Amino acid sequence: MKYRRIGLLGGTFNPIHNGHLHIASEVLKRLHLDQVFFIPARLPPHKGLKGILSPTHRMKMVELALADIPQFLPCDIEIKRSGPSYTIDTVQSLQKQYPGDRLYFILGMDAFSEIKTWKSPKKLLSLCNFIIISRPGYSFSSLPVFEPFYSVDREALHQLDCSKQEQYAAEVSHETTLHFLNIPPARISASAIRKDLLAGKPAKKRLPHSVESYIIYHNLYREDDHS
Repeated sequence: MKYRRIGLLGGTFNPIHNGHLHIASEVLKRLHLDQVFFIPARLPPHKGLKGILSPTHRMKMVELALADIPQFLPCDIEIKRSGPSYTIDTVQSLQKQYPGDRLYFILGMDAFSEIKTWKSPKKLLSLCNFIIISRPGYSFSSLPVFEPFYSVDREALHQLDCSKQEQYAAEVSHETTLHFLNIPPARISASAIRKDLLAGKPAKKRLPHSVESYIIYHNLYREDDHS
């Protein structure tokens, strides 16, 4: 039986927006993934809860955004699990759930630059492939000096930063690879969307229509609204 290549895109999705869909589409196409799972965090370890909607609302918005895209699937594994949403716990659970498939965790260079602060980072890097996306203000060549990264070609990272190449892959273990992708940013941020919604301004095509309708119907992202 042929294994599947499954991307894992985690985040608060507060709210999910077209920038998330753009990244997932680019990754799916460039690395020939079969599916991308969108995984809302119940309790993000590196973020406070201020301004974050309830898991129920965020999960529902993800489901609405992905309803018409068969390659994109909502995944509630972290929503159902109590406590902080640690990536290594999620990866290990999904490996048991999808034995034989190859998992690729997708994240921005901003988040990946802090991986040394994550739970069991060396073990995580040996368990799962990573897809690291370019982010404004963060260079690939600033990758931390960290034992699993000793074999990474720093000149190749510099070439990515200069847009002289679009992607670079580096093995970090016998089983796992880091895939660095230079993807033009969609320049959409959830914080800017929340700020505009609070001020009563339209989302201006930054949100899937179904998500914008859900936010309006439930009167979300109003001051002191954390329902």
